[in-house]
Amino acid sequence: MNTCTKKYFSDIVVDFLIQQNVECVAFNPGASFRGIHDSLVHHDNSPDIFMVCHEEIAIAMAHGYFKASNRHMAVFIHSNVGLLHASMAIFNAWCDRVPLFLIGGNGPIDAAKRRPWIDWIHTSQNIESVVKDFVKWCDQPISQRATMESMYRGFKLMNTEMPAPIYIAIDFDVQEQKLESNLCLLPKDATIPSKLPGADQTFINNLVNNLIRAQMPVLIVDFNGRNPDTVLPLITIAESIGMAVIDRGNRFNFPNNHPLNVSHISADILKTADFVLAIEVQDLAGALASFLGATESGLNRNNVKLVTINTNDILLSKWSADYQQFVHVDNACIADTLQTIQNIQNQIILKKSELFKNDDERYERKQKISTLHHDAKNKWNHEVRIFSENKSKIHVSVAVKEIFNAVKDKQWMLTNTGSLTIDGWVKKLWALDRSGSYLGLNGGGGLGYGLGASIGAAIARCNDKTLCINLQADGDFLYTPSALWTLSSYNIPLLVIVMNNQLYLNSTQHANVIAKNRNREGDLSHIATSFYDMPVDFIQLAQSFGIHTLPVITSVDEIQQTVISAAEYISTHNKPVLIEIIME
Repeated sequence: MNTCTKKYFSDIVVDFLIQQNVECVAFNPGASFRGIHDSLVHHDNSPDIFMVCHEEIAIAMAHGYFKASNRHMAVFIHSNVGLLHASMAIFNAWCDRVPLFLIGGNGPIDAAKRRPWIDWIHTSQNIESVVKDFVKWCDQPISQRATMESMYRGFKLMNTEMPAPIYIAIDFDVQEQKLESNLCLLPKDATIPSKLPGADQTFINNLVNNLIRAQMPVLIVDFNGRNPDTVLPLITIAESIGMAVIDRGNRFNFPNNHPLNVSHISADILKTADFVLAIEVQDLAGALASFLGATESGLNRNNVKLVTINTNDILLSKWSADYQQFVHVDNACIADTLQTIQNIQNQIILKKSELFKNDDERYERKQKISTLHHDAKNKWNHEVRIFSENKSKIHVSVAVKEIFNAVKDKQWMLTNTGSLTIDGWVKKLWALDRSGSYLGLNGGGGLGYGLGASIGAAIARCNDKTLCINLQADGDFLYTPSALWTLSSYNIPLLVIVMNNQLYLNSTQHANVIAKNRNREGDLSHIATSFYDMPVDFIQLAQSFGIHTLPVITSVDEIQQTVISAAEYISTHNKPVLIEIIME
């Protein structure tokens, strides 16, 4: 801290961030946290400060930063209007189960200390009520000591299973008070998260016995990749048992080029499943229906035995139904995922002699699954070749394939895939074979995530020469285009590839469905869902913010070389680049 005659409570808020190894903060400036803002800019060892033009961008940056590094970027949020702006991005992080440390300002609760007009409209009783149904914990302390306790409690709780955002509103007046003489930081380890134990041995024994006896065991994974250490033991388990693996893809959970990975595949062999192990699966009903089928009365369970290892039940919102459809399971376990997976692996090793008894059967099953995997890969690549024959339009699958061919030999990280359509083709065509290669979608389905989250991820990885790639959907981009200011101002090395189909594609598809159901004549699905009549020039938009661009891509033959050139510019100049692909 610079030499000064006074020390204020806001100074110790910054000291807390430093103590907890928070290296970055992001915010759109607001008077309700002006005390903390002052302490940040005058502290000798302050976290790096990133100014943004909208609170939703700041939250998305912290969201992407954490997924890229498992480290925290703190976010400061202006009272009332700032929190309302931020709420969409907070909901995304809630659904994505990402812990965020969110500090809000609030006008003086003591009405006698409020300035006329502005402090009255920017002061709220129970300000946290705006987001309380989609944060893990929130608080509105009104004294220095209570605020200090809240920070430690919040930091600990957000990282304890199940992780999620927390929000603390710090009173405007408390921030600016002189620091109480006897108030100091607690020990750093006061924020160490509480730990769940692994599953008990009885559960492990029964599970492994069932896996060994199963004729067609299936493993479904979804969020276990939040801890990258789960990936290798899961590969060993799947290979040892001979399990078909379905990755729901909210993180990198299992290599998509592994021969036992049958994600995005519908085949009769999967319908014969007799034992399913689901690990950290959020939408279990959707996962099961993808290969077992469903009827109007529910899932086609047949005689499938279903076991889950899941911590989702620890954290449910009374407001949001992101907990998904209720599914009856035969055995449900809440336990530490990594420890439980490791114990399953160890138990399988102990049971190796029993596995050998069914070695021929297991080998045959693995061969069938592997054939299914390779046939699907060949089918997808064949579809891309067919699409690539149309030289007048660039199909999304062709664009995705060409981009991968341009970067496959580099150390890359896919920070965002923009839409379900782009994401689906990425998982079919890219080699997602290592932790850190793929960060997943936005969690809550809220537009405006991609650019901010990718900026946050690129900040997290800017020192290790990883090429961070944002496959940016055009509609999502237009929610938060001012994120380009932050990207440019701080020279954040990020490759932004605008996948421009000039549509809100999902809405167009829904318009088509309704029109067909109602036997409408003509195709009017593009009305109020497209940008055809007034296309956006994303290249000119980026240039207006001082970002390096390359000519817009309108031909398949231009994609690879343009992406290679963009990657070389980032490597040489350590600055962002934006390119645009006009596609179908």
